[in-house]
Amino acid sequence: MSSLSDQSHLDLILCRVAGYLCESNLTKDEYGDSLFDVTGYPLTGDLPLLNRKIFRGKRVNIREHPYIVSVRRHNCHYLTGSLITKNLVITVARPIVGVPVQQLKIVVGENYSDRGTSLLTVILVVVHQDFNPFTLVADLAMIRFYEDITFKSSIKSISLITPNLQLSNKTAFVTGWGRCDLTGKELCLPRSSAMFPDELIDPMLRSISFTITSPNLYCDGYKNHGTEVRTGMLCTGSAREENPSSSCLAVPGAPLAVNAKLVGLMSWGFGCGYLHDLPLIYTSIQHYTIWIAQNVKLFRELTKDHVSELFEATKSFAILEWLESTRVIKPKHHDHGNNYKDLHPLEIDQTLSQLQGNLYDIRDFIKEENLFLKKKLMYQVIQKAQNKSRNYKNKLEENKIKFQKLRGRPFMNKSLLLSDTGIWNENVNEDSDY
Repeated sequence: MSSLSDQSHLDLILCRVAGYLCESNLTKDEYGDSLFDVTGYPLTGDLPLLNRKIFRGKRVNIREHPYIVSVRRHNCHYLTGSLITKNLVITVARPIVGVPVQQLKIVVGENYSDRGTSLLTVILVVVHQDFNPFTLVADLAMIRFYEDITFKSSIKSISLITPNLQLSNKTAFVTGWGRCDLTGKELCLPRSSAMFPDELIDPMLRSISFTITSPNLYCDGYKNHGTEVRTGMLCTGSAREENPSSSCLAVPGAPLAVNAKLVGLMSWGFGCGYLHDLPLIYTSIQHYTIWIAQNVKLFRELTKDHVSELFEATKSFAILEWLESTRVIKPKHHDHGNNYKDLHPLEIDQTLSQLQGNLYDIRDFIKEENLFLKKKLMYQVIQKAQNKSRNYKNKLEENKIKFQKLRGRPFMNKSLLLSDTGIWNENVNEDSDY
């Protein structure tokens, strides 16, 4: 890439200071052939979504980042995720909210996003309960697939960053699959995609690195345009003004890793691929550590035997959809509504109902007889019963503690203090004879 003249560089800076809304006089030759779109910032208050572009990303082997997974939709690469257990992936929520689970698959251990010897079956998706599609607050989701994978050099889970660890001045890596570099100077094997028909997708895994700085003054660019970086979001990375030739990667779900620990998931931001890129915004893992840890604990209680019914139902429904869409002579319609008029809880529903967040499985995407509404009501009943049981246990524990404080007498009726009513009169003198 040719270097910028001092005057051109000054003009570029003045353009940004004026509010990012002016056009630059730089030619493509001065800034790289077909490198950037010369456009202004989106309308004031708009939330800039990621464009999946990659610039000067280094090709890497999956063994360097073995926690990277490809989330497929209709068997095409759709989203980048991170492996955190042998059957659990964490990623951003926005692209998968409302997507039927039977359309999703997971591929692990591959350098290329268009390859994979096996597709792992997604059976459960949990979206953070505070996720807001308009502000992208709590842009976080967990995907549970049925198969238990075996770890090896190209497939490993990644640990979470310590919640109170300071990140400033540490080297970070962001890795994922995105669009081909527009300069034409980077090797790319362009692929078309049913999910992104207007884009040339680069199937090769790429990574960039940078040093985290705090505070990052370039993050104020969002505030200047009425776009708020809210609690639970992490703004980090380089800005085009700071380094015109800096690499960038704007891939939804791409993990931000520091010292082989997961720090963030790429969520939104203005870049990469513009003359005035800003640092990108990640969902902060440190902020959501408790939510992740509590759900991981519950997911680990579920074995393949526990989720086998959901797996069979998901696979069967996917096969029926495929037959109905591909066969000339359509198969006999399977009326799920008549077969499942009375929705009964599965054995695992007691555990699943304890998960924090909005849970989706195949029952949420069978439209006949409003099964998803029946499931929602069923979970409300289960959760109400669990809360009642939990409150009873808490009251029982409180009364046990109160009993331990009493100077007991041989003739005292202990069962009164530990009765099902959970009632104890504190006004009774502990030394009085009943």
